[in-house]
Amino acid sequence: MSTLNPDIDTLDPTVLERMRKSKQQSLKKSGRKLNIFITSNFFPSVSLTGRRCQLNCKHCGNKLLSGLIPANPHERLEQIACHLAKNGAKGMLITGGCDIKGKVPTAAAAQYIKRIKQQTNLIVIAHTGFITPDEARTLKDSGLDGIAFDVVGDAGTVQRVYGLDTTGGDYLKSLQAISDAGINIFPHVCVGLDFGKIGGELPALELIRNINPTTVVITGLMSVAGTAMSSVKPDPYDFAEVFCRACELFPDIPITLGCAHSSGRDRELIEQIALESGVFNIALPTRSFVKYARAKGYVIEYFGTCCGVMPQYSTRIDGDLHLK
Repeated sequence: MSTLNPDIDTLDPTVLERMRKSKQQSLKKSGRKLNIFITSNFFPSVSLTGRRCQLNCKHCGNKLLSGLIPANPHERLEQIACHLAKNGAKGMLITGGCDIKGKVPTAAAAQYIKRIKQQTNLIVIAHTGFITPDEARTLKDSGLDGIAFDVVGDAGTVQRVYGLDTTGGDYLKSLQAISDAGINIFPHVCVGLDFGKIGGELPALELIRNINPTTVVITGLMSVAGTAMSSVKPDPYDFAEVFCRACELFPDIPITLGCAHSSGRDRELIEQIALESGVFNIALPTRSFVKYARAKGYVIEYFGTCCGVMPQYSTRIDGDLHLK
């Protein structure tokens, strides 16, 4: 395989061949078109619980909620959404901390989501954590545009990181509840979630095969200061196996590299591995990666949305002005 980064060529020849095949499959499907997603002020995240989360997971430690717009009480959602719409936002992600069962109180805010959809043109997506069929139907009736749902394929990882006693069956029930309700679903699989080690990622992809997702989003562990994993980073080369397997299992569904995928030089390498594996949807890439992609002949379009929202004309932006 010819690349602009000799680091990629150090991968095992078998992996390189799988990457080549995955890339050829994607090129046949969509050509050299690369979609880049930039959230920024276009698609901010709102927390239904403020900074509160009962799980205090090892990789987050409640730190990540501090940078989100607080919407607690939930009545604030409507006001926040109207302000965002007036200031040019394309949409919003409704998220928050989990309770001790791994649930975000999204369904409890359904009436406010419905008002937002009636009063604005915002695209509204949400994190729900584990969810029941009744909750999924309630969110469907609210007009919610989609759900991002994290899937972990190893019970040991879930216990070590989240402190939850769950099984693959628990994840499958939530996946099916969302799918059966008719809501667009974009499952997320995090590489290196188990203290940087690869483990439940491929089983997670197998669980996702039971539904028809809008896109499958691959993310990577982010090092967050002040947490138990503050010094842990995933191995960039582990992403190649996950990207290839995702492309193999979902040949007709877009595979996306989400905004969370390590930092520094590793982040750029992961982005290049993604492209060379046929992943043509990437969120918040490095500027050096954009140069890499252009040098490889890709036509780039930018969209001001969360990466789970599929590209559409109304969400296109001038990415060169906003990419940091």
